[in-house]
Amino acid sequence: MINTIRRFRWAINLLAAVAAVAAVVGLLTVGLREDYRLEAFVASSDPAYEEFRAFMDEFTSNEFALLAIHGRIAFDADMERALTDAVNRLRTVPGVARAGSLVDIPAYVRSAMGERLLAHPLLAGNLISEDRRTVAVLCSMAGEDVGGSARRANVVALRGIADALRAEYPQYEFILTGPYVTLIDMYAYVDHDLMVFSMLAFVLVVVTMGAVFRRVKPMLYAGAVAACAILCTLGLTVALGIVCSLITQMLVILIIVLAVANCVHLAVASEEAIAELPNGSPDERYGMTLRHMLAPCCAVMVTTAVGFGSVSISQIAPVRRFGGLMVFGLVIALVLGFTGVYRLHRGSLPPARLARMGDALGAVARTALKHRIACGVFFVGLVVISILGVPRLRFESDFVKNFRPESSVRKSYRFIEEHLSPLGSVEVVVRRRDGGAIATAENVERVAALGKSFVAKHEPVRRALTLADLLTLGFGAEPVNDVDVQSRLGLLQLWPSGAALRRNFLNEAGDALRINLRCIEGFDVDGKLRVCAAIQREAADAFGPEYQTEVTGLYYFYAKLVSGLLRDQYRALGLTVAAITAVMGLMLRSVRWTLIAMAVNLLPVVACLGAMGWARVPVNMTTAMMLSATMGIAVDDTLHYIWRYRRERAGCAGVSETLVRTHESVGRACVFTTVVIAGGFSILMLSEFLPTAYFGGLVGFTMFVALAADLVLLPVLVSAFARRG
Repeated sequence: MINTIRRFRWAINLLAAVAAVAAVVGLLTVGLREDYRLEAFVASSDPAYEEFRAFMDEFTSNEFALLAIHGRIAFDADMERALTDAVNRLRTVPGVARAGSLVDIPAYVRSAMGERLLAHPLLAGNLISEDRRTVAVLCSMAGEDVGGSARRANVVALRGIADALRAEYPQYEFILTGPYVTLIDMYAYVDHDLMVFSMLAFVLVVVTMGAVFRRVKPMLYAGAVAACAILCTLGLTVALGIVCSLITQMLVILIIVLAVANCVHLAVASEEAIAELPNGSPDERYGMTLRHMLAPCCAVMVTTAVGFGSVSISQIAPVRRFGGLMVFGLVIALVLGFTGVYRLHRGSLPPARLARMGDALGAVARTALKHRIACGVFFVGLVVISILGVPRLRFESDFVKNFRPESSVRKSYRFIEEHLSPLGSVEVVVRRRDGGAIATAENVERVAALGKSFVAKHEPVRRALTLADLLTLGFGAEPVNDVDVQSRLGLLQLWPSGAALRRNFLNEAGDALRINLRCIEGFDVDGKLRVCAAIQREAADAFGPEYQTEVTGLYYFYAKLVSGLLRDQYRALGLTVAAITAVMGLMLRSVRWTLIAMAVNLLPVVACLGAMGWARVPVNMTTAMMLSATMGIAVDDTLHYIWRYRRERAGCAGVSETLVRTHESVGRACVFTTVVIAGGFSILMLSEFLPTAYFGGLVGFTMFVALAADLVLLPVLVSAFARRG
């Protein structure tokens, strides 16, 4: 293997350079494939998603945008002109299937019914606020079949209309929001982070590499390896047409940081080779570095790949792609790290440069060994405190809370919840099993009673809209018999938007009804799912066995999505622990060493969970995925440490002396890699997208805990096991 690397290193480097250039051409000409649909976010075979899609096909699409107009005085002729202008402009956007508002109701009807109409459940809180100072245009958007670029273009057009209206009607506020807009906002934040933070992270880690080594060559070496690895990975996504819209930014930063971390270990080894062979040729020094580093670096790659690969068991499509692409990028970084490190073996180094940090780290080892009991008590206390923090973990399923409190997304949602209705929706679909007509007076009365019951019994539910509300719009009392129901439905067809209004609550076949529940956020995943399960049971009990009831909607679907992801990621963490244990057992060929390594590396994961609990950092899609990935990263330094200790121990030095020498050598690389990784990820804490910010901060924290465990706890455990034979 070593001879193969030495023989073909130029060819490998040339091939990597060609692949990187080809990737750049592909990125500039074809670009990354973007898809902003929910379908790109989940597994299309997910039963919850299939139910949600079926609901949107059968009834009015649940994808909507909302433009609210807010003034200082109650709705008047001037606000009506602004509202009419907004409706007419919004209807020109290709993705807007229907734009509904108060002006859809003829003026003479509004004049005749007056306040009674404005207080109707279909209007009050939906299209006009109780204080009459806020009106809204509800835009039903084209469904999931619309591609990513078209969806982004639709939101750009909606924003352009809102901006134009603000300029023309300065006396009013115009607030554009809704799930359709917010999903695109999320992608926009991720794309911004990709452009800004990925570049900053690259510059930061490369400059850090130069600062710790105080030479230009290691910096250029690490930068070239990281750039080639990430370009080849992105080029693969372009060549295969892989959609990676949500994971690109995290993928880029992780590959950059981990590629540079691997280069740190190889650069430190090259310095040691120069020190050991001061009169040797570059080829001799390079051969020594490969002999010493090939096995541990390959072992590190395998364990890190296991950590990232384990997340691929998730049902979430971007997460599965993330795991596979990370493994590919890490393999490229490993190979280029070996072939590119050759150029660092030329010249010489001042002896003092290698001694200063080595002396300090040797002192750390001596102190830890001298105060074994105190060190053990400290880490046991850290574990206990962390475990006590785990029950405080909260699982976040509020999609809007992915954005910072001061962001326009959060402010818009708060405004709508305060002045109109919550935007979270739970949909209850009731269907006749025999396919007969469901729109009967008895069923209209049932859904009306159920809606009131849901609002009264379940705290998240603030409004319920049913077919009964539609049939009383303009008619007054509820229908008295089945003939009355059918006649009212027939009259609705004569309204310009009557057919669309009917499809909100009754499917075209006439055998299924919809109950629309508006729900507030602020409840955890389990709480949301419990409420939805209770709603389904109550609906089934109310209608009996002749009817089939199901619950769907964005509120329920997103809670199921997060719940499934959390379950998958805990399984992935268990798989990661088992797989890394097996891999380390095979590579170290010792149960004792495997147990020591796993004890040291489980500590940072437990500390991370405890810190999240005590700091009230929510567990969401990104932070859940982080646990397996972090363990895959943290184990790297431990493997390098153990490998070096066993090599030094073969020289028959005493245990304490061997540990000090290991600290003085590989300890430097451990410190450098931690600084590089933590520094690269810390820049993410500035992100406006909170999952990204949490990910960056938690990885940095976990890596420093892992460094403390490697430099303090690991020598204590090694010493204790050595004394016991």
